[in-house]
Amino acid sequence: MEWKVKVLEKGRVTIPRELRDRLGLKKGDEVKFLLEGGAIRLVAPKLEEDIVERTKGVLEGIETELTPEELEEASSQP
Repeated sequence: MEWKVKVLEKGRVTIPRELRDRLGLKKGDEVKFLLEGGAIRLVAPKLEEDIVERTKGVLEGIETELTPEELEEASSQP
């Protein structure tokens, strides 16, 4: 998708509502701007850093082939 916005006084830009909603951005959230060649990429750091929380429980219910004791024993062997 593409959004077109104007640069306002002091270099301010408004992130379009649809984009803010999709990224879950709220007033006061911080974002990063990265310069890549001739393009600017906006990154929402809270989405980058929250990978552990976002994937929590994904493996729930999956059976392992080794018990925790067997894993510990295997990891302690040279």
